[in-house]
Amino acid sequence: MTTDDEAVRVIIVDDEPLIRSGFRFVLSADAGIEVVGEAADGAEGVELVRRHHPHVVLMDVRMPGLSGIDATAQIVAQTSARVLAITSIDSGDQLVQMLVAGASGYLLKDEPPLRILDAVRRTAQGEAIVSSRSAAQLIQRAVAHDANDTRDAARVAIAVLTPRERDVAAGVARGETNAEIGAALFISAGTVKTHLEQVFAKLGARNRVQVGVICARADLL
Repeated sequence: MTTDDEAVRVIIVDDEPLIRSGFRFVLSADAGIEVVGEAADGAEGVELVRRHHPHVVLMDVRMPGLSGIDATAQIVAQTSARVLAITSIDSGDQLVQMLVAGASGYLLKDEPPLRILDAVRRTAQGEAIVSSRSAAQLIQRAVAHDANDTRDAARVAIAVLTPRERDVAAGVARGETNAEIGAALFISAGTVKTHLEQVFAKLGARNRVQVGVICARADLL
């Protein structure tokens, strides 16, 4: 996790040179982010992480040789770097595999540049980031296998939230950022963060996807 005055050190791992160049261009636009290395495959990425000690690794999933999934598992097991998976394929199975391997987040490559910058910064601060489309898939997969008692438990959990906390939780379940939730509710992103901390505590959730699953189970959406 980074401090407020420390640049976020990033390594980009992708087998396509143009993709790597594009990410470097986007990340270099932020003075608070420093790209410290690029790798063309998973094995090279693991070695660069050991050598440069980044805060965040932007990791492609499908690459020749060592895959992004296997590289992520090695990086998480051997270093303190946090892995943000970024892919062009919106696959629920792939998402689950990356999260099981230890990835802190999962984004699609066609996300807007500002969303990618925000995700890198938030990943460095310890947040779990999942694109809205991928989060929706994950939530649907979880809810589809629910039993009635699980739904009842979710409704009981949601009932302890204040009306404003329920609004914030619903925004999280839709995949919105704190800034987007704040704009919709006419409150600041900082106020959203404060409400979200209460939501996490009351629901016993560790990340935004878990909040989304509970909201969907409770039919809050």
